[in-house]
Amino acid sequence: MTTDSKIYSKSWLLTPGECNCEKEMPVWLMTERIIDVATEHANSWGVGYARLILDNQAWVLSRVAIEMKRWPKVNETYTLSTWVEDYNRHFSERNIEVTDTDGNVIGHARTVWVVIDLTTRQSCDISSLDYIRNNLCDKECPIAKHTRIRSVDAARTSEYTFQYSDIDFNQHVNSLRYIRLLLDQWTADFHNEHVVKRFEIAYMNEGLPEQTVQISVDDRSDDCTLEISHGSEPLCRTRIVFDNR
Repeated sequence: MTTDSKIYSKSWLLTPGECNCEKEMPVWLMTERIIDVATEHANSWGVGYARLILDNQAWVLSRVAIEMKRWPKVNETYTLSTWVEDYNRHFSERNIEVTDTDGNVIGHARTVWVVIDLTTRQSCDISSLDYIRNNLCDKECPIAKHTRIRSVDAARTSEYTFQYSDIDFNQHVNSLRYIRLLLDQWTADFHNEHVVKRFEIAYMNEGLPEQTVQISVDDRSDDCTLEISHGSEPLCRTRIVFDNR
């Protein structure tokens, strides 16, 4: 772990038990590591969970865009470095750089975070968090910002009912569970032949225990869009760009 206040870095070893069937880091684990390093950076500033929970508030991940040149492989050490590019009263824009053991850049991510009131579930004004404003960083993040994903013109659909293991400590569906569910819309054979080059997700509404949701998939090309919805309410929308292995 290293930090210069504005940029926070942490390294991990990718173990066999964490890999997908292609012996690489899966998208959901990369997202988990992004959440981990962002959380630790916020904690180091004194604006993390321990501080916000005193006001019955918490950081919530709103959007993620990940673009990889390649994914870390089994038994490889990799590092995530994170910094805040911008923020306003509604949200914080936090970027991530992924490097390999030799320090080569292998990917980037852009994230958007909001603070919510845990009782009303509404977003809060974060303009009073001066420490964030004083530590904005102009380090470049070369990937495009998040796409505004419109409603999905489904080529196929399926259903899923959320179970106990899908729910996190906030009593709603874990943000990583959506990603697993979305990638499960393709077979292992498909994933063996294709790699995710860019992954985007916008979290829109909360999924709850025992809800049956609809998964809509438009995969008429390698640039796919998906939506998980409950009735007429979208829970998340996703864009996945595949490439041949």
